Amino acid sequence: MNIPVEPTRDYTPPPPPPPTLDVLRQADPMTTGPAIDAMTPEQQATLTDDVANLGVGERTDLLNGLAAQLDAGQLQRLEPVFGADAVMAAVQTRSPAAVRETYEQQAGAGPAVPTAEPSGRTPDQQRADAATDYAERVEGQAIMSQHALGDLMVANAGDPAYLAELVRLSNEDGVLEQVVSPMYGGLYERDDSGYVVTNANASFDADARREAFALAIGAAVDRGVLSETDVRALGNQQTGWADVAGRAGIGQVGATDATRATATDLGNVLDAHTDAAEDVAKLDAELGGLLAETGPMTPAQQAAFVDAFRTDPENAGTYTRLTDATAALTDYVTQNTDAVLDAAVRDPAVAQQVADAMTGLAQDGRGEEVLALLTEINAGGPTSALAEAFAGFENLSGAVLEDASAAAMTQLLERNNGDVAAATAQFEALMLGVVQAVPAWGGRTDLTQGLQFLGAAGRGDVSAMQIYLSEYEGKSPLMRALGAAGVVAGAVGAANAGRNEDYVNMIGGIAASGENAARMVAGTMGTMSAVGDAAQAAGRFAGAAGFAARLAPGLGLIASGASLANSLDRAFDGNPGYAVAAFGDALGVLGAAGEMTPLAPLGFIASGVGAIISGLGSFAGEIISGNQRRDDIERYLVDAGVPESIAQEMAASGKQLFEMSETLDLTPEQVQSLLMAYPDIGGAPGLAGTFTDVAAAAGISGSDVQDFAAALAADNPNSAWDLIGIASYVPSNPGEAATFYRNYLEGSYPEATTLAESLSPDLFGDTAQQRDLALADYNRSGSSTMWEMEIGNLLKNNDDPAYRAEVLRLLAEGGDQRLEMFAQMTSGYGDTWSGAVRDSVADAVEAGTLSQSQADMVLGYF
Repeated sequence: MNIPVEPTRDYTPPPPPPPTLDVLRQADPMTTGPAIDAMTPEQQATLTDDVANLGVGERTDLLNGLAAQLDAGQLQRLEPVFGADAVMAAVQTRSPAAVRETYEQQAGAGPAVPTAEPSGRTPDQQRADAATDYAERVEGQAIMSQHALGDLMVANAGDPAYLAELVRLSNEDGVLEQVVSPMYGGLYERDDSGYVVTNANASFDADARREAFALAIGAAVDRGVLSETDVRALGNQQTGWADVAGRAGIGQVGATDATRATATDLGNVLDAHTDAAEDVAKLDAELGGLLAETGPMTPAQQAAFVDAFRTDPENAGTYTRLTDATAALTDYVTQNTDAVLDAAVRDPAVAQQVADAMTGLAQDGRGEEVLALLTEINAGGPTSALAEAFAGFENLSGAVLEDASAAAMTQLLERNNGDVAAATAQFEALMLGVVQAVPAWGGRTDLTQGLQFLGAAGRGDVSAMQIYLSEYEGKSPLMRALGAAGVVAGAVGAANAGRNEDYVNMIGGIAASGENAARMVAGTMGTMSAVGDAAQAAGRFAGAAGFAARLAPGLGLIASGASLANSLDRAFDGNPGYAVAAFGDALGVLGAAGEMTPLAPLGFIASGVGAIISGLGSFAGEIISGNQRRDDIERYLVDAGVPESIAQEMAASGKQLFEMSETLDLTPEQVQSLLMAYPDIGGAPGLAGTFTDVAAAAGISGSDVQDFAAALAADNPNSAWDLIGIASYVPSNPGEAATFYRNYLEGSYPEATTLAESLSPDLFGDTAQQRDLALADYNRSGSSTMWEMEIGNLLKNNDDPAYRAEVLRLLAEGGDQRLEMFAQMTSGYGDTWSGAVRDSVADAVEAGTLSQSQADMVLGYF
């Protein structure tokens, strides 16, 4: 088929749109730039009026966005619209270095231009000569060192590599600060009449030294020896550095009254937030410790216990104070963003405050606000003054970005009533801004893959989440942030899809895979809890569309999964308090959620809480050692609906009751019913543990436990105290201890023994006695110096198949190497033990205590 070819035509691009506010708001070099280039006087007048009608904050935000995207010429054309000073301030903070330098030079504010002729030396020769000159003429010259440094700079003003090396050496040596310090007769000190040090009152050309020093600073910045942020840090120590920086073309140097006020105000709200967060963390640690002492509770009781603790008049104010402090910090930063960021550029101490604020806000559920701030900081590219001011805070691309992403996803889910698709679409817009601002954290390819992962997570596709998150440790900052958001979206998606158990298993594996992954899961849980607290404070917590109904199930799944990682590997960095606080956050929201979680069974959520408590129990109590409040535990238990008649027993034996529940496979209801019927079991420390050991030794579990307790009581009404009375006689070896308990039951508790024999016949009778005898004999002989002979004699002297099979099982339990050593050594004695060993191997294979391959290995020596 022939396709007709159109004749070639010249293409004329369409004219750019007029520079309206809508066009300017796009801040797009491909659209906004040409519109400004083609701006007519009439359009400029209209635009000026429109900009003047904007609020101060909106006008500043618009100009900051333009400064991050447009070139120097286009920004100059905007000076009549916004004002030259405003454009200069925006350029110095938001524009990339190349744009900033060009703009400042065109505006007459650029760096000083060298007047000396270059020497012709190569950069390497310049640096080598500078090092030699510095060592010979500056180093160790005390107060005279600044004068010698000045002479070298003046003499070599045409060689930038030489000057930069002098700056590097003098900065390391501390001499650089002396040049500007009034204490050392600083060149830049001023009074009402001008410079204090002038050509007239100095034995050197002070003007030349000032110019050469500024040239040297500019050369050092150009070559990366000194950063603009370093210069600004020096500018906060000595006012003369503002003069130096101005000559070198570096703006926003030196604190102002406004930046000092901002630093003070920000410091106040930040300190209030930090103090409140620390106090809440202590309470959450205490909550974890108290729960570890209570014994098993039903889901509803757990929820009510947590709620009783958090609403206790002694504690409620602390939780409210953190909610209020977080809101105050958020409001201050968002309402004073430009002032805060300007102060951060000028003063590294304020930059640290802002970084601390973002860290706290991300952890406390204000992810959207933090992501917007990270985007604004980096919008001008890595060479902008603002980006450079925060370049040293590596956690911004790590924990802060991850926590903020998880929190933002939770905020959006809460706002969209749990609609994962809607929340993901809005989250994509947020992350697109981050990608455009900081491509080094991960490009569009990473974003595309991450959004595919979020889509799978929202559908409850646990397998896809597993594949993505399994490579978490090696992914880019953006991919890891999207992973954190996916943990949240996946929890809601899994709850909706009925994939709870699969999700919990997956999250548990991820949390256990490494320190960074453990921190991510803990951070995700904490930020999700914080959003829940904020929703509760704002009255959006309960109800069909509230946080509790839609998102608390997902929080429960994360908490449950994280608990499987052994309390996040005992809380990375050896800090168990972090894990307790993270779990306390989750417990608090789940406790307040109560039974308002129709999308996932409350019991499943609380099962995660129970596992957390079990994992924390041994060290959560240690954190608040000496501060256990038994009366409070009992009071919270009663408030939680635990019968008052057993609250004291549960408070006294809580940890052992958790162990009983796990060992004997008892539900919380069964544990409490047992205590109601036989309160002596929990009446004092040690009683519950002994009862558990005896029941386990007799093979009792589940619904049979209460019948067993009844049988014990029928034989002896004081059975709990009788059994603990024999504790000092119990062997230390667990197997021998179980044998001891069974023998004691047979001798003293006939009814209980009859029940146990009917339920676990394998543990009683002649065969069981032979196994028990084999264990005792093996424990006596297995560690002697002639152990192989003694074990050979055991097999030779007792031909009972059960006895022999158990001895070989114990040998194999020590590893194939020990089993092989036994075979090798005993075979060396000819027929002494060969017959007994062969028969014993046959008995062990038949009983299933030795595999055929193990049997073949042993027989190979005979």
